[in-house]
Amino acid sequence: MIRFTLQVVLLVSIFVAAWRVGGKPEKYMASIYLSMLVVALAGAALLDDFGAGLQQSQNYRFLLDLAALVAVATVALRYDRWWTLWVGSAQLIAVIAHVLKLTGLSIDPLVYGVMERWPTWIAIALTGLGTWLHHRRSTRAAQGI
Repeated sequence: MIRFTLQVVLLVSIFVAAWRVGGKPEKYMASIYLSMLVVALAGAALLDDFGAGLQQSQNYRFLLDLAALVAVATVALRYDRWWTLWVGSAQLIAVIAHVLKLTGLSIDPLVYGVMERWPTWIAIALTGLGTWLHHRRSTRAAQGI
């Protein structure tokens, strides 16, 4: 629970920073991952209310990660930021983890957990880094450096 709380606080902080000092790609990426959090929480509440099994929950998370991959790839291809490509790569790892699990391949639960969860941490960190770099670049340009 502590890791989840830390992730939410970090994500909301980066979302606020991106919307205050970031460019369009930073705002879009932060919005994508905050939206993922909101939709995941809503889906978890709905699936729990209807007594859905673990497989339905995994399918839901797969569809959510797949939608995020499409959104992240769109931002990465549209804007000239190196870090957006890295976020896309991390998100692709999460989708591949789901594909491996859904195809029935034997995958260690620890490996699946790392492949599914760490990309979000990486994406949050890269979005924060991208926001900071954009802010620094904008500040230098305004100062004529």
